Amino acid sequence: MSHQSELISSDILAYLKEHEHKTLCRFITCGSVDDGKSTLIGRLLYESKLIYEDQLAALEKDSKKDGTQGDEIDFALLVDGLAAEREQGITIDVAYRFFSTENRKYIVADTPGHEQYTRNMATGASTADVAILMIDARKGILTQTKRHSTIVNRLGVQKIVLAINKMDLMDYSESVFEQIKQDYHAFAKDCGILEFTAIPVSALRGDNIIDVSETMPWYRGQTLMQYLETVQLSEVRDYTAFSMPVQWVNRPNLDFRGFSGQLASGRVAVGDKIQVLPSKQTSTIEKIVTFDGDLDSAIRGQSVTLTLTDEIDISRGDVIVAADTSIKVAHRFNTTLLWMAEESMKPGAEYWVKLRGKLASATLSKPNFLLDINTLEKNEATTLSLNEIGECVLELDQDIAFEPYNINKQLGSFIVIDRVTNNTVAMGLIESSTDTKGWVDRYIEQRDQYWVRSLVSNDDRAVKVGHHPLFILFTGAVDKSRYSEFETQTEKLLFESNYQVYRYGFQVMKTIDEGVDYESMRQETIRHLVGIGHAFMDSGQVFVTGMKRLTPLELDSIKSICEPFKVLVVGIGETKIDVDITLNSVEELETILLPSMNRDIK
Repeated sequence: MSHQSELISSDILAYLKEHEHKTLCRFITCGSVDDGKSTLIGRLLYESKLIYEDQLAALEKDSKKDGTQGDEIDFALLVDGLAAEREQGITIDVAYRFFSTENRKYIVADTPGHEQYTRNMATGASTADVAILMIDARKGILTQTKRHSTIVNRLGVQKIVLAINKMDLMDYSESVFEQIKQDYHAFAKDCGILEFTAIPVSALRGDNIIDVSETMPWYRGQTLMQYLETVQLSEVRDYTAFSMPVQWVNRPNLDFRGFSGQLASGRVAVGDKIQVLPSKQTSTIEKIVTFDGDLDSAIRGQSVTLTLTDEIDISRGDVIVAADTSIKVAHRFNTTLLWMAEESMKPGAEYWVKLRGKLASATLSKPNFLLDINTLEKNEATTLSLNEIGECVLELDQDIAFEPYNINKQLGSFIVIDRVTNNTVAMGLIESSTDTKGWVDRYIEQRDQYWVRSLVSNDDRAVKVGHHPLFILFTGAVDKSRYSEFETQTEKLLFESNYQVYRYGFQVMKTIDEGVDYESMRQETIRHLVGIGHAFMDSGQVFVTGMKRLTPLELDSIKSICEPFKVLVVGIGETKIDVDITLNSVEELETILLPSMNRDIK
């Protein structure tokens, strides 16, 4: 069954080329502690002749020193490499191994069975195609068996093997095998697991691992390796909606600006129209760049760098999607959480949430329910504790592009990070959104809810001061010193022309947490800037300020927040947005800006 190829010694490049066209199967071993997961992988590699001679010699030596099988080889030691694992005879960390056969390449993750390390098991399951769920034939189905089954099912692992191990200790009894199989079938049905394949094995003795066991003639199904070789894996689909989270803004020199990431779904080609979420800016794919050269198109799973025909602001954590995408933007979600910290969840407290390359501030509600692992009942709860699974409402401080986890794993998953310790405390799956209102609408609703309106109307103030309130906004790609010059001179000119005017110079960017991404910083800047400007205009004054490299979407946001007051957009030199007037020098303030001011208060 192992891949014996003469090309390894005669033509290594041809051997590597041969591997390019093989399918890759990722699988995990999971289940309760001491069910034989590590032994199974060790036996699998040994029987497949995929252990080098020096590794085998070291394994034999370690077996005599740390093994639990007397004079025989302890295959668990092949993947249990940590000293603490060998001392206790358990798996603690996830151990990954690569091997191949004639038909496929494999990456196997040996995950821990101990309840304390459930978070490590969930990490291994998050990328798996197949889950081999181990059960000790002597003990049957345990609580941890059910917990791991629930986790792999929630994480979308559709291919599950029920490996009923240690059949040698139960005299290879068919009745024992059938009883465990029936018990698991009843649980799987309630859990939502549609199908599974049960295989009786003895990892220690090698029964039904590679070759059919002679000790269990009553079993006529596939061996474990036969199953792995023939199981149908999920195909890469390129007809779904294109999406690519930006992992890195690639700027090696002044002449190149690309956006690097791995396609999460769909297909993209040169010339395709795209938009960027959550900003909704649009452009066209100019090039698809890779280390091996440019491509005409790319599909899900490929890592590429995209260049665009337009210079638009895109940050790490933004998502590039098709122009006609159905992918939505929201900030509030129903989510399934697996709590992974010793300290229980604090509903209403602020946490960091990491989604792809984006870091956002968030709060978690009191659980809608807590899932009872044994009965699968949804119980009331006030919090989530270590290894508990429940549903909570996640609310972010910003909008994100998303799809439910069962449609798009990359756009539907996240981790929760403690803001004090920086430890990962939970992993979560987005089920649905509960509010798709944009941040501007949310901000206006919240402001209007708490804003106490004056008894003096805006029209009365305009008559009193002799002019209407106005928001004068300078923008462009010039240095900060140029902004300051234009703003201060504008304030002086208008003041001398009998306008009630105030120029606001701000340093918002420096006050925001370093962990927040660029998009959040820009949103916070606008909220801060326009919130103050709105108060000045409500008092009847002209408010003067500036914001560098303003985008069309940001300008729309500012105008919406400023309503019912007007915004006068002044471009300093070249801009990428439509402006009301353009100035190239301070001297033009008196000849161009001042005549544009409207004193009509009728």
